[in-house]
Amino acid sequence: MIKRLVSIIAVVFSLLLLSFSIANSQDLGVVDEATAGNFFGVGARAMGMGGAYIAVANDATALVYNPAGLAQVKRIEFSGGLTHQRLRNKTGDLTFVGIQSPGINFNDGRLQSNTRLSSANIVLPVPTYRGSLVFAFGVNRIKSFDKTMEFSFPADGSSGIESESGGLYMWSFGGAVDISPNVSVGGAFNFFSGTDNYSWLYEGSYSSDTLSFKYKYDDTIKDRYTGFNLKLGVRVQPSKFLIVGGTIESPVTYTINEDWTQTTDEDGDSYYDSGSPQYKISLPFSLGIGVALNFNNLILAGDINYADWTQMEYKRLADMAEANRMIQDSYTDALRWHLGAEYLFPRIGTTLRVGYYQNPLPYKSIWIKKDRNYFTAGVGFLIDQVMTLDLAWVHGSWETNDFNINLAEKYSTNQIFLTTAYHF
Repeated sequence: MIKRLVSIIAVVFSLLLLSFSIANSQDLGVVDEATAGNFFGVGARAMGMGGAYIAVANDATALVYNPAGLAQVKRIEFSGGLTHQRLRNKTGDLTFVGIQSPGINFNDGRLQSNTRLSSANIVLPVPTYRGSLVFAFGVNRIKSFDKTMEFSFPADGSSGIESESGGLYMWSFGGAVDISPNVSVGGAFNFFSGTDNYSWLYEGSYSSDTLSFKYKYDDTIKDRYTGFNLKLGVRVQPSKFLIVGGTIESPVTYTINEDWTQTTDEDGDSYYDSGSPQYKISLPFSLGIGVALNFNNLILAGDINYADWTQMEYKRLADMAEANRMIQDSYTDALRWHLGAEYLFPRIGTTLRVGYYQNPLPYKSIWIKKDRNYFTAGVGFLIDQVMTLDLAWVHGSWETNDFNINLAEKYSTNQIFLTTAYHF
């Protein structure tokens, strides 16, 4: 019991230090940086195809997936979208696994549900004598910080509830041009803004022959993110049936303004502390390549995206050297890959889509029991030749283990993407 108490108290102080997005102790096992490797997806058509859109992109969401795809837009386009997400977390005690119990008894879990604006874009083709010149402006929600967790350890009466919500919006101005009949290039300048709201409530008690007391920790953190970067893309169509796309995204340095509070109650004695620090974190280059096969009414597509998350770097942070050493100890490089298919029924103006993608947790494998895997499906409708309506469903799941605090976590998510576009 004392060993468990020591572990839990260590975790509480580690979570306080996570207010600076950095754990100062190995007890949590991993530095939890919300902006790292957190793909959410944009656009119902793209997500219905499992996010395999680097080569396929030919609408406003090309701003996100591959700016070179904007050159395929021939008419003025307005588009907008919504997302709905239901995220469920279940936790279990790892203490006796393999000793007294054959498996983990997970609790009923904690559910988090959110509906948000996901995109609003306008694409403006410029009349040209030949080829294509297109400009676009838009805002898209590219990362979700939504997360929840609840656990209890009956052996010592301790329990905790963690809640996190928010996300990053990307404001983009981009353009594309045909440099030959079969080659397009494009780029987008991106401004990022967003908020991460985090809360942590932990309660427990301790008793022995000579000592008995209760304790409670209530932490809140609000992070406000801003940053800039540049994304470049190329699209090559060497034949009627084959399209190849590639992207490179420059590092983005986020400036994070934070307000945090902690209220501590130990056996009736209350303490309060707060702070408003500012610091920066720089993310690595991101590279992507996509291939699409176009067979009349059938499109098959695949993408891969690579980033080396060990190259993340904290700046203007107290004890910065230790923080960046923890990144090296916790993170690894990650290869995210997507597969998708789309079939058009031309007589009824309806399109069906399916897809799959794996979005690896960027942590070292010791903490991962089951990586993030997603299955997708979607449908699209053409209305009056000038309007499209697309709907997609995404289901994902993953599991992690933290043997330092004997906690197993099981996540499942269901996301709905709704996008509509008007062309004239």
